[in-house]
Amino acid sequence: MVHEQKTLNVRGKSIEMLVGGEGPDLLYMHSAGGEIAWLPFFESLSSKFKVHVPAHPGFSNSSGLEEIDSIEDIVFHTTDLMKELDLKNPAMVGLSLGGWISAEFATRYSERISSLVLIAPVGMRPPEGDIFSASPKEMRQLVFSEPESDLAQGFIPDQGDAETMTMAFRAKQATARVGWNPYLHNRKLEGRLYRIDVPTLIIGADKDALVSEEHCRLYANGIANSKFVNIEGAGHAVPFERPQDVADAVISFLVG
Repeated sequence: MVHEQKTLNVRGKSIEMLVGGEGPDLLYMHSAGGEIAWLPFFESLSSKFKVHVPAHPGFSNSSGLEEIDSIEDIVFHTTDLMKELDLKNPAMVGLSLGGWISAEFATRYSERISSLVLIAPVGMRPPEGDIFSASPKEMRQLVFSEPESDLAQGFIPDQGDAETMTMAFRAKQATARVGWNPYLHNRKLEGRLYRIDVPTLIIGADKDALVSEEHCRLYANGIANSKFVNIEGAGHAVPFERPQDVADAVISFLVG
């Protein structure tokens, strides 16, 4: 599927994004890894949806980090982004940090999205490992079920070229702006989940060393009529390790 890389001006911020596919709009909220590349997961989703993959402020080549101090700031930015793109009731899909952002968005603006998919979302309890102090090897152990695989080392190399290392530093810096203290969670979020009144799917992974199934089920228990799916044999980076399985689960849920 042909996709496009472009830059969007959102209230003075230069936002990098990828767009591909045809069909109903799907807005993907990326993780702390800042995965702004046309991955097999996006390719599979693009068979049914027009997939929008923006880089949050400060991630990849997006500017505007100086305006971001909290998850709420990213939520407000996302409303501006959706207005600029003229997205009306897209499906919103978020991974990890992006799942947390998506949940926070939905507690405030459920009427602006058609449905919600949270994949291994952080947000309600501190994650199991410290992503800010972890070495590349330790980080692979936290997010991949096979940390020394070519796939894992491709995403998180021990040593990368200058561009790769710069992007990794920017991603960690941007994540720290919203998730340093308290560490990647909002203690008030659990009590606000009742506000989410769109069809919601939560996807967990049984080998996730960062976000437990119990944590994922907190979302499922707090969001009325939500559905929970656990992908066996995958780690936290489940849409990268099992792209077709996760895409099939998302498409089945959103399309039926």
